[in-house]
Amino acid sequence: MRSDWLEAFLTFSECLNFTHAAERLHLSQPALHVKIKKLSATVGAPLYLKQGRVLVLTDTGRRIQSFARELRERSAEFMQEIRTG
Repeated sequence: MRSDWLEAFLTFSECLNFTHAAERLHLSQPALHVKIKKLSATVGAPLYLKQGRVLVLTDTGRRIQSFARELRERSAEFMQEIRTG
């Protein structure tokens, strides 16, 4: 599982909109879709579903979102510790 896939999914999961997430990440929408598709294939489960016109996270998607958020926070804390000694 690659960290860039997790970061891409976390950003997507926060807005549940490929266009907005791609803009935040400075990626094309197709590139973002590929990252999320690869993450989904790696975990072997869908991460979101389309319900009408709305995208919703699956249970697996919510678990990945939580993991990615924790990883982002821990990485930021670690970098702060390294910088400040």
